[in-house]
Amino acid sequence: MSAPLKKVAGRSKTLIILHRIVDNWRRRRAFQAGQTTNAYGSTHEFWSLEKSVDYITLVYREYLEYSGLTPDTLRGRRVLEVGPGDNFGVALKFLADGAAKVVTLDKFYSERNEEQQTRIYRELRQQLSPEQTAVFDESITLDGGVELNKDRIEYIYGHGIEEADRILEPESFHFIVSRAVLHNVYEIDRGFEAMDRLLAPGGYMAHKIDFSDENMFSSRGMHPLTFLTIPESIYRLMAKDSGKPNRRLVNDYREQMRKRGYDGKLLVSSIVGSGALSPYKVKIERGVDYGNKTVLLIDEIRSKLAPPYRNLAEEELAAAGIFLVARKPA
Repeated sequence: MSAPLKKVAGRSKTLIILHRIVDNWRRRRAFQAGQTTNAYGSTHEFWSLEKSVDYITLVYREYLEYSGLTPDTLRGRRVLEVGPGDNFGVALKFLADGAAKVVTLDKFYSERNEEQQTRIYRELRQQLSPEQTAVFDESITLDGGVELNKDRIEYIYGHGIEEADRILEPESFHFIVSRAVLHNVYEIDRGFEAMDRLLAPGGYMAHKIDFSDENMFSSRGMHPLTFLTIPESIYRLMAKDSGKPNRRLVNDYREQMRKRGYDGKLLVSSIVGSGALSPYKVKIERGVDYGNKTVLLIDEIRSKLAPPYRNLAEEELAAAGIFLVARKPA
């Protein structure tokens, strides 16, 4: 395709939809053929060492901060990290603070630069206490490449969270965490069902969940909620097997918690048209957490939204992401 034609295609909603349908079909065929390596999830590929280390530290800090957990509550516990991508830094932080084992699970093997990853791990190691360093050295070896001690960090790929309960022991984890992963799980009901089976009674979930279109339309200058205008029958063909957003919003995740009897909270982490919210909030209000820009964006597109979204409350459409924390009944 010529450059001018690509430019025109990028501005056409219909052509973007057709491209996504073809891409979804290709990805499904590739996965069925055993091709599980993917550039998607290679978070650190183009980052500086400082940015990578700061990001890992932030992710881990938010898990503890918003769940109210402390290193003492992690001691001797098992953690399932869903979607580690190309780096095990967060898993190493859980271990350094006392976790017994971290299992990392990903549907795809994320491409990675081992030399770059080694630099990240060495920098993380420099920030640890002597006791934590001993745990770090027991968990990962960096001489001559990156090698994991499977008794402390186990890496499983080729399986999504929807089928994790078929390969992992039931009620074998005390914490299940993820960041920017669950919005890509199309069969989200099945995903939560699997996590519920894997989580021990009294165990915790902590998930940072994005509600954006991941640049499908918004990066082409289109409305950020354009992807919510597409009928479900068509959107399924675009997204089911390609890791594109599942279009589940706040109340969908609230319902996942309610029907399983979980005690939890959903904190709004970002706002449509405005970006990140600090601090995260349980309830957002017009004039306090978002203003006219967000209201006008919603009003502009509401009549074009697909039926499941057209009549949603303004504050639900305004939420561009959440942090979900929940505890399984004991």
